[in-house]
Amino acid sequence: LMTSLLPLPAYTSYDPTPYIGIFFPIFFGIILGDAGYGLTLMLGAWYLRKHYRADRRIRDGGTILLISSAYTIFFGVLFGEFFGDLPERLFHLEPLCIERRTAIIPMLIFSLAIGVAHVALGLLLGAVNAFHRNLKREGLFKALSIVIIFCMVAVIASLFGVFPVVLKRPAILAILFLTPLLFFAGGILAPLEFLKSIGNIISYVRITAIGLTSVLLAFVANQLGGLTGDVVLGVVVAGLIHALNLVLGVFSPTIHSLRLHYVEFFSKFVEHGG
Repeated sequence: LMTSLLPLPAYTSYDPTPYIGIFFPIFFGIILGDAGYGLTLMLGAWYLRKHYRADRRIRDGGTILLISSAYTIFFGVLFGEFFGDLPERLFHLEPLCIERRTAIIPMLIFSLAIGVAHVALGLLLGAVNAFHRNLKREGLFKALSIVIIFCMVAVIASLFGVFPVVLKRPAILAILFLTPLLFFAGGILAPLEFLKSIGNIISYVRITAIGLTSVLLAFVANQLGGLTGDVVLGVVVAGLIHALNLVLGVFSPTIHSLRLHYVEFFSKFVEHGG
């Protein structure tokens, strides 16, 4: 359903469908990350699958939404979110893993780590495909890009004390040694192509950014509902804002997760023209 929006991959390329099938629901779940919203979407997905069996596109969309909502519930439990901060507000329950509303820097690092892994996987698939097609220089360029990216991660992590400081020197030496080989494999455009990969990784920060807007809007809904001073009016006010947030919570994770696949990931290994 989602890869059919793109041109068909060439016969010598990989079919990207299994990869978006694996990663799209995960990204969706991380961005929305609310168990209450996930349960609501799961009921909606069940309704679509049951009442639109004859329409394959709607049925397939319901299946995707069902799987994505399961991941939304899973990450919502980890983040301690059920229609925002209701577990903490009503029962004083703490998140199992992390509170996204306050732990912005850890969530940014988490998003960048996802970006490194996802882009590196795309480059690896591109390198394997290039070697299979006997495009040795292209395959070498992508393989070297992976190594240099991980060396850069090691340097940055050692500067912030995440990795041992002793790793910094070998990583820097590896970067200095491999950079000329990167130019040899990629030609004069090698720096631009490599910087493009770095930019692709940074783009995964949107996972945290879009998720944070959803968290804050849910928090505002509960805050305004509590300020009304009336139970019925508070439920109505909070419910309306939660409904708006839920609509945005369907479209925003979908659009941005697709963008991370179409632009950042598929561009590393998918050859169109089938």
